[in-house]
Parts: sequence; structure tokens; C-alpha cells
Amino acid sequence: MNLEGLVKFHSPRSLHPGTLFTRASPDSLSTADVMAAAGMAQRRASLGYAAFAAKMNLSKRAGAQAVSLLMAAAQKEATRYPVLCKLPARECEAVLKIIVIYAFLDFARSAATEMPCVACKGTGQQKGKLCKKCAGKKVVRAACNDCKGRGVAVNRLKSHLQGVPVYHHCKRCGGRGFERIASTVVYRAIAQVSDAISLDTWNKSLKHLSGYLITFLEKEVSWAEKQLQLITR
Repeated sequence: MNLEGLVKFHSPRSLHPGTLFTRASPDSLSTADVMAAAGMAQRRASLGYAAFAAKMNLSKRAGAQAVSLLMAAAQKEATRYPVLCKLPARECEAVLKIIVIYAFLDFARSAATEMPCVACKGTGQQKGKLCKKCAGKKVVRAACNDCKGRGVAVNRLKSHLQGVPVYHHCKRCGGRGFERIASTVVYRAIAQVSDAISLDTWNKSLKHLSGYLITFLEKEVSWAEKQLQLITR
């Protein structure tokens, strides 16, 4: 059983929602089996399990738990960044918290993620008219503008030459289907709590900490999945 199986268990489509079948075994896992396995995986890989649960909206408390655990990892990694070590303790913690939160939000993003429209500031209107960017909906999706969240785009030249649609990974989003949070957005948030970090310092140093934390989350989720597979094999 993998982590995706937990999503199916929470949103069952079969006629027997209390039973989950795995590919590794013809035997079925009951509700009690799944809950016990999930609990053990959570204990063995707390951060990875919480991050996955928050991303898939399996738990309301998972997001806060994931951010808290990621903050602990960020504090250890921060000792490698002189610019952070020179900051006062409270200021350093405030900067780290912003980096951690945005790293988690970036990790949890998908093409369906919605956020307030920047053009109309979430009002749905501009100068008394409907906002053109969000069409009055007050929010916009994170889906890539080129592939519309599919992760693939049509190669028009090859499609024309071959007479059939030819697809390739979207160059704009790299095949993810959505755009990452711009690093300048994170920097602007940091600038609200500290004036000791310049844009140049952010680009050359702290920006890499944000990328490290996102990768760290992905590795922790992989570890949680491995643990769940070992428990349910």
C-alpha cells in the first residue's frame, strides 16, 4: 500500500468503502488495518506523512504540524547561512518562518490551487468593472497558462507535419502543470520583517535555503511512503 491508497481510502469509490485491496497481496485491508498502518507510518515519518496529508487535504491539523516540523529542520540548516546567524534571534526566527511557510505552500501547490487575484486584490473588480484576470471570481488558479494544468502542450510544427497532435512537456512549467511561487514573492515577505537582507543576498544565498526545504519535504514524503509500504507488505 502506498500513500495514494490513503487518499482513495478517505474518498472511497468502491461499493465496499471499508475495504482496500493492495497490489502486493490478494488479501484486503480493513478500516482498522489501514488506520493502524497509517498511525505507524506517521510515527516513523512524521514530517513526510504530515506534509502528504496536508497536501491532499486529509487532515486539517496536518498543515500546521508539517510547518512546525519543517521549521525545526530549517533551524538546523540555518546555521550554514552566515547572514542568518548575524541576525537577532527574533528577527532570524521571523525570516525563517516566512521561508518555511512559503516552502511548504510551494510543495503543496497543484494546478487546482487557488489564490487571491493580484490584479484586483481579491475584490473581483477594477475601476468599477469586472477584473479581466480573474473574471470577477476574486481568485485565480495556479495552473500554467500555457498547458492549462495538463503538464503537456501541443507541438504545433510537428503536429502540422505529421497530421496528428504531437505533445511534449510544457516548457513554461516543466511538465508540472502549475507555476512555482516566484522567489521575489518570498523576498518581499521577508523584507516586511527584516531590512538586513538585500535582494542580492537573497538571490545568492537564502533563496537556496528555500529550494533545499522544498526538496527536503519531497524526500520526507518518499520516506513516509516507503515506511507505509514496509508496514503493509
